[in-house]
Amino acid sequence: MQKNAVVTICSINYLAKALVLHESFSRHHPDHAFYVVIVDRKNDDFVIGRPEMKMIWAEDLPILNFHQAAFSFDVIEFNTNVKPTAMKVLLEKYDSVIYLDPDIEVFAPLTPVFDGLKNASIVLTPHSNTPILDGCKPDDLEFLKFGTFNLGFAAVSKCDEAFAFLDWWSARCLEHGFYEPQAGLAVDQKWVSLAPSYFPNLKILHHEGLNLAFWNLHERYLSLEDSQWLVNGKVPLCFIHFSSFNTSKPETIAQKQNRFAAGSRPDFELVAKAYAAKLIAAESDKYSKQKYGFDYFDDGTYITPALRRFYAALRQERFSDVVNPFEKNGPVKDFAKRNGLLVNSNIPAKRHNFHDVKFYGLQIKIIFKMLRFVLYVIGPERYFNLMRYLAHVSSLRNQTDIFKSKK
Repeated sequence: MQKNAVVTICSINYLAKALVLHESFSRHHPDHAFYVVIVDRKNDDFVIGRPEMKMIWAEDLPILNFHQAAFSFDVIEFNTNVKPTAMKVLLEKYDSVIYLDPDIEVFAPLTPVFDGLKNASIVLTPHSNTPILDGCKPDDLEFLKFGTFNLGFAAVSKCDEAFAFLDWWSARCLEHGFYEPQAGLAVDQKWVSLAPSYFPNLKILHHEGLNLAFWNLHERYLSLEDSQWLVNGKVPLCFIHFSSFNTSKPETIAQKQNRFAAGSRPDFELVAKAYAAKLIAAESDKYSKQKYGFDYFDDGTYITPALRRFYAALRQERFSDVVNPFEKNGPVKDFAKRNGLLVNSNIPAKRHNFHDVKFYGLQIKIIFKMLRFVLYVIGPERYFNLMRYLAHVSSLRNQTDIFKSKK
């Protein structure tokens, strides 16, 4: 009999979502092993309280220079970048491994996935099965930025090609797994757009009941028939990916979309409200207040996003001998002090999305007036080339020359 495992990955602040995933997955797959990898400061006193939910600290994964990687990437980047390593560890013990993001709920057996793995080394799902370019987010332009496949789901079967895939993917993630769309990077996800070219036994699953989410709602509708959720009235709903979900406003569908107004998809709203209630019951409010341990030096000083990027760019040149960059009196902390890369408030930065632009109307107006002046002064040809250069240096990893005069 085959041994199968599913794994999810989260920091402690997302644990309520992982608990809901575990309950929903285990209801349909009681004989499968379930693992959660915790990407946070290791605390031996921390327990989940579910013996059947096997916990692995990210620090215990075989990641070379773990603390250097934890410092280089922010919470989202690091959670995604340890994914292939975690899957490989489990694939050494199991015949197949499925990865599911913690913000997923399972509604039916994942039969299409296991059927796909019978003759494939890797199975993935695209963001969408049909093209869309309607001026709303997300659309084909967004998929070009963030990748063909949504890596909130991936599955592998035990074979040489799957191990080769995980090794290749892990190496890219742990060196280049940044969220920098302007540089062609989108954490772990963008890399896998290349995978079908390199791994011929990879299978793309177009089953409409898999990985339903805000990025494919334009082609999928839900209906409830005989206590079974169906997609487009024909196939079982296997799982929903509640990415960018607002527990207090489930009717908005997702914070990273503007195609559907709040309340315009009553079919999705039904399952979204039920999901929100499950998160609340799993104490999501309590867990969401947990600070991400790797956001701070050992003395509690906040690590700014700018410091992370500059550290990542200078890691080999300046900090290669620093085993633990989180040290409170170490060279990385000293570098941050000398170069103004810490903040007095010690409060984590807000992660903005495109909806936040409306709050900065005055600042944006000033920026455009300044750009108009620059265009007037240097002329259209130089201005065009200047903008191309600014796109390049918008990645802080390409700005390390500003520290050349400082040691």
